[in-house]
Amino acid sequence: MKGDYTLNEFSVIIPCFNEETHLPVLLRKLYCAGFVNVLIVDAGSTDNTVEVAKRCKTKIIYSSTKNRAFQLNLGAKSSNTALLLFLHADVQLPLKFTKHLLATVNNSKFDFANFRLQFNSKHWFLKLNEKFSHFKVGAFQFGDQGLIIRKPVLNSVNGFDENLVFMEGNDIVRRLKKDYHFTKVKSSLVVSARKYEEIGVYRLQCSYFIIYVLARLGVKQKTIKYLFKKTL
Repeated sequence: MKGDYTLNEFSVIIPCFNEETHLPVLLRKLYCAGFVNVLIVDAGSTDNTVEVAKRCKTKIIYSSTKNRAFQLNLGAKSSNTALLLFLHADVQLPLKFTKHLLATVNNSKFDFANFRLQFNSKHWFLKLNEKFSHFKVGAFQFGDQGLIIRKPVLNSVNGFDENLVFMEGNDIVRRLKKDYHFTKVKSSLVVSARKYEEIGVYRLQCSYFIIYVLARLGVKQKTIKYLFKKTL
């Protein structure tokens, strides 16, 4: 079925590890917006993430592996809806979120889509980064922009690549773009700048750039992970 989707056709999948601070806000917004199929995929949180989900009566999938790609695939396999919406736990939903989301998926050309970004920071460099997220160029697509996709489309590319420690969001968009129509939602997810604030904007961005280049060059993920830790 295409062109007549409602929120009931969505499963919202949120990979989690120690997200007790941000998860309650996101779950509350999702339920207030009208979503009914929401689940978290928890990778052994040691804080109150699972308790938060239980209080909100959210479905909990327990992951044996702390790997975002694995968690995302596990959530997709546990869902039985036509559409999947993948979100990070620390994002905030914008105004008119559901209006723009439904307009996107009910377009006859829709196969998969993601959002623009807006950081909860006024730092000039992060404001510049936001602008790049408006483009559909493969280099500017990452997991914190979310992913909206028809489940058969996700299955056709065998889901997220579980061999990846980094860049699973960028990788799947690149693979999907080869055969499917890519749409940008006319709305921006508000993304936490907490890592930039903890580590430093320029230092973290430099590390991300190194990860991206090395991944594109085919360097092994274990090597990239090691170098990432060294640069930080």
